[in-house]
Amino acid sequence: MNRGKNTEGFIPLWANISTKEQAKAVRDNLMDENKFNTCMHKHKKEIYMKLKDKVQSLPQTPGVYFMKDKDKNIIYVGKSKALKNRVSQYFLPSYNPSKKITRMIKFIDDIETIETDTELDALVLECKLIKKLQPMYNTLLKNDKKYAYLKISTNEDYPCLECVPDNDCDGLYFGPYTSIQKLENIVEVLSKYFKLRTCKGSNKLKCCINSDLGFCMAPCKIKNNKEYSYSINKLIDTLNGVNLDLINDLNKKIIESVNTLDFERASKYKENLDCIELILSRSEVINYMKSKKVIITSIDIDYTRKKVYIIKGKDIMYSKVVKKDFNDKSLKEHFYKYFEENSHIEKNKNCIEKEDLDMASTIYNYLKSKSKLDFI
Repeated sequence: MNRGKNTEGFIPLWANISTKEQAKAVRDNLMDENKFNTCMHKHKKEIYMKLKDKVQSLPQTPGVYFMKDKDKNIIYVGKSKALKNRVSQYFLPSYNPSKKITRMIKFIDDIETIETDTELDALVLECKLIKKLQPMYNTLLKNDKKYAYLKISTNEDYPCLECVPDNDCDGLYFGPYTSIQKLENIVEVLSKYFKLRTCKGSNKLKCCINSDLGFCMAPCKIKNNKEYSYSINKLIDTLNGVNLDLINDLNKKIIESVNTLDFERASKYKENLDCIELILSRSEVINYMKSKKVIITSIDIDYTRKKVYIIKGKDIMYSKVVKKDFNDKSLKEHFYKYFEENSHIEKNKNCIEKEDLDMASTIYNYLKSKSKLDFI
């Protein structure tokens, strides 16, 4: 139908909306969003003009920065390997952060910084300060996170997998982990994949629906301890990152679903895959802490200096800035002497504390990402 120049009531295809009222609401929302973006650009410019001299004078060195409001409250703590570049980015018109950071920018009244020798120092300091100061717009490293464990009830003939809040030492535990909601989803995915029981008792009169659907071996009726134990061992290897069959199967199912245009199913498989990989990445950190390895490494500061570290789990036990030509043999002799004199200081605990995980994760992920680190 040709509407000619009369576009009243015309609903654009991009709207994908069935009524004129809904289409108008979309247009109004877009106009409001454009107005908001214009106001934000103006507001960012005003803040930048006020803080221009301070931002321009920031060093291009690693460090931590504090965003403060008009009452001098620290509302955000961040880190960077180049302070001037990172802080300036907040005030660029092209900068498009999350809604949380967009709100935070509106309240910036002052900025302060602390310089560090290396990016690793900045990461560690940021982690400590966020836990201590609890800034309003920092969420990931706050102390108020809830933790949970994955528990395999190995004290039972036919163990099940559970999400539990504490380690009571009455089974095989993995964790602690954050993201409890995802953890519960992982329990469901793993239990179905390895066909483990999810019921609480073994004296049931008939098999449950999971058995009918092929998601459970039904040990309540079919006693096959050998096959069930094999599945439990595969589950343990999966949680330890040794067995990647589940990861490979999920990747394969995602590709198959996309090829058949079943995007809803592909999305579900992708969600499950992300959850499993999240747990495995956290397991890497936990295994790193349990290994109790002492890492001696150095990080370049500039053309003439480097900083050497002794790292064990979540702790930087020792660090010192030395000249670049300070040879590794001298470093090793120096560190061996340090260990002899301070062997009583660091005693690793068998139990991993929940509060230690964020710092351990910060250090581990940095070491893992830097392939050019010089390990001595």
